[in-house]
Amino acid sequence: MASTVVPTQTVPGSIHIEDPSIDHVDQANLVYHKLCAAETFEQGEGKPFHVNGTHLAVFRYGGKFYAVDNRCPHMGYPMSEGSIRDGVLICHWHHWEFDLKSGGCFLASGDDLKAFPVELRDDGNLYVGLARGEKEAAKRRVIDRGKRALERGLKDRSSFFIAKAVTALNDAGASPQEIIQQGLFYGANKSSDGWSSGVTILTLAANLWDEVDDSDHNLFLVHGLAQISRRTTGSSRPYRAPFPQTDEEHDLGTLMRWFRYFVDKRHAGAAERILLTLRDRGYDKSVIADFVFTAATDFYFTGDGHALDFANKMFEALDYVRWEGAHEMLRPIVVDLVSRTRHEETSRWADAVPVLEPIFERLDDIWTENQSNNASLDTSEFAQTMLDSEFEPIVEEIERTLRAGVNPVEICRAMTYASAIRTARFHLKNEGDWHDVANIYSYAHALYCAFHYAPSRRLLRGIFHGAVFLAYVRWLNMPAARIPTLGQRLDEEFVSVDKMLDRLQEFADFQKVYEAEILVSQYLEEGHDVSKLRRTLAHILLREDAELHMFQVLEVAFRHYDLSTDPTEKRMHLLAATRYITAQKLMKGILWSTENAERLARGELLSEREDDD
Repeated sequence: MASTVVPTQTVPGSIHIEDPSIDHVDQANLVYHKLCAAETFEQGEGKPFHVNGTHLAVFRYGGKFYAVDNRCPHMGYPMSEGSIRDGVLICHWHHWEFDLKSGGCFLASGDDLKAFPVELRDDGNLYVGLARGEKEAAKRRVIDRGKRALERGLKDRSSFFIAKAVTALNDAGASPQEIIQQGLFYGANKSSDGWSSGVTILTLAANLWDEVDDSDHNLFLVHGLAQISRRTTGSSRPYRAPFPQTDEEHDLGTLMRWFRYFVDKRHAGAAERILLTLRDRGYDKSVIADFVFTAATDFYFTGDGHALDFANKMFEALDYVRWEGAHEMLRPIVVDLVSRTRHEETSRWADAVPVLEPIFERLDDIWTENQSNNASLDTSEFAQTMLDSEFEPIVEEIERTLRAGVNPVEICRAMTYASAIRTARFHLKNEGDWHDVANIYSYAHALYCAFHYAPSRRLLRGIFHGAVFLAYVRWLNMPAARIPTLGQRLDEEFVSVDKMLDRLQEFADFQKVYEAEILVSQYLEEGHDVSKLRRTLAHILLREDAELHMFQVLEVAFRHYDLSTDPTEKRMHLLAATRYITAQKLMKGILWSTENAERLARGELLSEREDDD
C-alpha cells in the first residue's frame, strides 16, 4: 500500500511521508519508498522530501531523476533550492557545486552529498531507495560532518560557522557531552595562552546545563566555542611526554619540590612533564590537584585569582569528560601558573607581604590545630568580619578561627558571601572596575571547591590572599550602591510570573539596574519559582556577547544560593548576579549568529527574514 503523504514544515513546501511501511523491493539491503507522481516534476526542477527521518532533494534532469541529501554539507542550505548546470548541482548560498549523480563535491575540502537511487515505476510514481538503518547512518553522517564543520568554524574564528555546526549537531542528536568535549580538547590542545576564558565558559556550560532553558543551550555552547576560536591558533601544541619509566620511581615529595621549583622559575615545559608523569603513573586526581593548587597559592593572588580559579575549572572539565584527553587538558594550566602576575611583586600588595609572611610560617601549627579541633561558623556574621576596611584584623581573626577548628570550606563560603555583598554594593560610577569584584567572587568559590579536591595546609594561604584582596576592593563600595530593602516593591502590577520576568528582561535591555534588583527581590519575597528566575537571568546573559566574568558571577550566585539555608544570604547572591549582569551593555553578534543558524536548520531562508527594526 502506498504511504500517506502530508505537508510538513521541515523545509518550505516539502512532503513528509509518515508511514515507512510502504510497497518496497529489497535490492542490496534497500527499501524503496514511494515519493510522488513523476509527471509533477518540470525539467531541472528540484523538490524536497522527508522520508523516514531522511531529508531528500529530488531532481528531474535530462529525462532522469536523481536524489541527494537536501542539506548542503557546507552550511545546511536546502539543495532543493539549488539549480543544475551541465549535470552540476549548485547551492546558491555560497556556490558550492556537486556532481548531481554521485553527490561528489567539486570543492577539494568540501564534504560530499549522500546520493540515493531513484526508480520510475510502471505506475508513474517515483520511488527512492534507502538502506536499512539509513536513519541512524544519516544521523552519524550529520554528526561527523558537524564535528568537522565545528573544527573549521573554530579555525576560521567564525561565530556563525560555529553556530551552524552546533545547531546541526544538536538537531542530529549529538549529546552536549560530545560537543563540549570536542571544544574543550580543541581549546586545550591548540592554545599557547593557558586555560583560556573559552574553555572556562564551556565548562560553565556543562555545569549549568540543566539550569538553562533548552532554547538557550545552543547559544551557551556558541558563547564558549566562539571564545575558544578567538584564543587558539589552529595549530596543536608540540607534544610533550611524561618521564620514562624506570625501576626506581621518584617519590611524591621529590616531584612536588621539583614542580614548585620549576613553576617558581617560570619553566613551563619542565612543570608540564611532571604533571603528565603524575597522570601517566596513575596517581589520583586529588594528588594532581594538590600539586596544582599548591603552585597556584605559592604566590600572592596569582593573576588576580585567575590561576586558582582556572585550575578549579580545569578539574571540573576533566571530571566532566571522565579524564579522557587529560594528557592535553592538563597542560595549559601550567602557563597560568608560570606567566601570570604574582602580587607580592607589585606595589599594591607591599603592605600585605610583611603581615602575611609570619602567618605563612605558622601554617603547620595552624593546620594541626585546625584538624585537631572542631568549631562551627556563623557565615553571615563572619562575612561582615571579612568586610572590614583594614586587612590586618581580618587575617588575625581568620587565623584564630582556623585554630579553633572551623572547616576551611566554611570560611571560603563566608568569603564568597562577602564578595557577593561587595558586588551588590558596587557603585555604577566605578564602571571600569567590574572585573575586580567578579575576580574575588569567583576566586572565593574556586577556593571553596579546591578544598574539596585537595585540602591541605598549603591551600590555607589562599584564604589569606583572598581576605587581603577583599579588603583592597573596599573602595569600590565608596559610595556604596543601594540594595533593595525587604518589602520594597515596584510601582506596577503583574498579571503573571511570566509577565514579571518579561519585565526583568526589559529592565536589562535598558540597563535599569536598580529596578531589576527591586524586581528580583520582590520575586523572591513573593515566593515564586526560583528556577524560572534563574533561567531568565541566564537568558539575559546569553543573549549578549558576554565576557567571562559575567558567566563566572552567574555560576557562583547559583551555587551559593543552593548551598545556603539563610534567605538573606540566598537573596544577596541573586542580587549580586542581577546587578553584575544587567549593568553590562554589550553587542548581540553571537545571539544573531545562533538565531540565523537555527532558522536555517528549520529550513527558513534568511532572505525571508523580516527584522523588527
